[in-house]
Amino acid sequence: MTEYNKEELKMLNQVLFALFLVADFALFLHITNNEFPWFALLGSGIGLSIIVICWTEKKVTYFIGSLLAFTIVFSIIYNWHTLIS
Repeated sequence: MTEYNKEELKMLNQVLFALFLVADFALFLHITNNEFPWFALLGSGIGLSIIVICWTEKKVTYFIGSLLAFTIVFSIIYNWHTLIS
C-alpha cells in the first residue's frame, strides 16, 4: 500500500467514525426521550470537538469537521416535524 492510500483510508475512517458516533447517539436520544433533545445533541457534538481540538491540536480535522456537520444534520433530521409545523 502506498502512503497516499493509507492517508485516504485514515480520512475515510475519521469521517465514518464521526458519522457512526453521532448517528448512534442521536438514535439513543430519540429512543429514550419523548421529545428529541436537540440541545443535548448539539452540545455533545460541539463539546466533543472542542475536547478533540485541545488534545490533538488539529491533527484530525476531518473527524472534527464531520462530527460538527453530522451533528447539525441529525439535529435537523430528528427535529424535522417541529421545524415544519
